[in-house]
Amino acid sequence: MLELMPLSLWAVHLQGSVLSSSWLVGGYVIAAALLVFGAWRIRDEEIPYVALLTAAFFVASLIHFPGTNVHLLLTGLVGVILGRRALLAIPVGLLLQAILFQHGDFAALGVNACVMGIPALLAWQLFAMFQRVPWLREPWFRSGLVAISAAIWAIALAYSLAQLMNDDSVPLPAMWHILAGVVAVTLGGVAIWADRRLENAPEFPLGLLIGVVSVLATVMLQRVAITWGAAKVAGGEEAWQMMALLLFLAHLPIAVLEGAVLGFAVGFLARVKPELLGWIAVKETPCSADPLP
Repeated sequence: MLELMPLSLWAVHLQGSVLSSSWLVGGYVIAAALLVFGAWRIRDEEIPYVALLTAAFFVASLIHFPGTNVHLLLTGLVGVILGRRALLAIPVGLLLQAILFQHGDFAALGVNACVMGIPALLAWQLFAMFQRVPWLREPWFRSGLVAISAAIWAIALAYSLAQLMNDDSVPLPAMWHILAGVVAVTLGGVAIWADRRLENAPEFPLGLLIGVVSVLATVMLQRVAITWGAAKVAGGEEAWQMMALLLFLAHLPIAVLEGAVLGFAVGFLARVKPELLGWIAVKETPCSADPLP
């Protein structure tokens, strides 16, 4: 089964030969609409940021896990910093990857742009939503974000392993759901302890959550495209579903790594250049002089 899988799939780059023609055409139609949305009323001063993040997105494809084609995605980071302009950076980065490294191809460029561009939009909206939450820097709320990040990752791992080991036609036993819940709660508690122990920046948990969610959303969209769009390709529907599941599992470590990268990046930028994030800088209240005795 694995010999049927193009190496570029491990890098979240679908090949045109994997997908049906209707998916290829539909991918270009949706990608064109997203591209227009991303370019609408772009200002001259935004172009250098788009170019910089395009370069970062492109370079991330060169950082592979040893012995594999699995690499960093950076869809969350691009979405948080660029907002809807990420829909310009990602297609250009994918085009360069296809030309220089044959990661994906021109036929599937539209689908690949959607698979990575939509999670970048999700990251942008999540970041904008949480910025308006008044308790964002409160310890209890930060702990909640860390716990949710860990729980989402643990549940994704548990149910992916369950699908890998069980026939889809057989419902999972109730004990498996209980076990998945226990693992999620335990991992969430460990993550909270680690965050407090490391004394990360107050914004770190928000970046962690968005980084994890953006990677999981990216590989989930790729899984949908492979499962539904490649059902009639040689190997059979079940074989491609299994491949999609293996790809999802392979990117779970990437989700943790990108969550940490985005967490540190958001914490750093919120202090040195908050306007890059659209962040409202926290003004320090000057301390008054001690009263004379």
